[in-house]
Amino acid sequence: MMKIALCHHYSLTYFGGGERFLIDVANQLKKKGHDVVMYALPFGRRQVQLTKLLQDIEYHENFIHNIRDVDVAYFIYAPLVHNLFVGEFPRIGGIHAFVFLSELQHIEIGTMNDANFIRNFGISRFISKFCFEKIEKKKLRGFDAIHVINEEAFKLFRGEKRVYYVPNWIDTLHFRPVEDKGSRFSVLFSGRRTKGFSTFVEVANLLRTKEIDFIAIGPDLESTGNVKNLGLITDVEQLIRLYSNVHLLAYTSKTDVFPLTLLEAAACKVPIVALQTRAIQGLNMPLFYATSVKDFAGLIVKFQNIWQKRRENYIKLSDRMRAEAIKYDVNDVFPKFVDMLKEVAMLSKD
Repeated sequence: MMKIALCHHYSLTYFGGGERFLIDVANQLKKKGHDVVMYALPFGRRQVQLTKLLQDIEYHENFIHNIRDVDVAYFIYAPLVHNLFVGEFPRIGGIHAFVFLSELQHIEIGTMNDANFIRNFGISRFISKFCFEKIEKKKLRGFDAIHVINEEAFKLFRGEKRVYYVPNWIDTLHFRPVEDKGSRFSVLFSGRRTKGFSTFVEVANLLRTKEIDFIAIGPDLESTGNVKNLGLITDVEQLIRLYSNVHLLAYTSKTDVFPLTLLEAAACKVPIVALQTRAIQGLNMPLFYATSVKDFAGLIVKFQNIWQKRRENYIKLSDRMRAEAIKYDVNDVFPKFVDMLKEVAMLSKD
């Protein structure tokens, strides 16, 4: 068994994709008998209770950490700030943020000037992007190995140094349909405001005369027009019930690496309409692609018609989504993540 440090430059209470990923990693490692300690910087704190989310796992939050007696440390990578986690141990840098994978994003992101990037995504993401491209991209200094979660990202980093491709995973015994779909057709948005919420609102407004419910979940959204905002859902059982009840996920984000919400929705038999980016295509999932607000609206109406008039076709599509999600089941994928930790931990013994 190993002692593993999981390190992040954001508070786990931020509870975005990276934080949820680390929490799940910690719980999975704990189940397998490993000793896990989590370290985070106190940035992005939210009113999220971690007690129920972490299964008796030690968690430290401070501006600097002295880490000792661990076999290996896994980091959600960000430039420079990883130096605030001090200690002698093999380090793995996990590439989870879109700012380090510009080549995989929507074309608008790649051509966006600095001022627009800051206005859309904030100064901290701009600084991270700048430091990565100008300072750390070639060598990812300070890390013994790199972990990527998207197959297209693996193509970009292959040859730099020791690189592992292990995708995100999903517990398909847990994430599964638990109730019937609602009688009224519904479309879900899941994510932060920067994940294309304004596009989702435009789509909802375009279809305001249709008998369709538009639902949004996320930490910084609001109810607007005919979009009902349910806020940030941290209760997994409540989230599974919501996925089970809705008919379609509209994924309008232009910036991605491997969004967990796609696996969660697919495992609960929810078809998905998404913007076509290289990152999303790299997931190899049977998604339906849109390129504009009008495209999203057209596909939503098409799915509504299939649901109402050709129910058996909708059921086939839903079943296929779950079949694809099962390929990412935790029991198949997570052992590969553990193997990566073991291999890198051995570097200190060579």
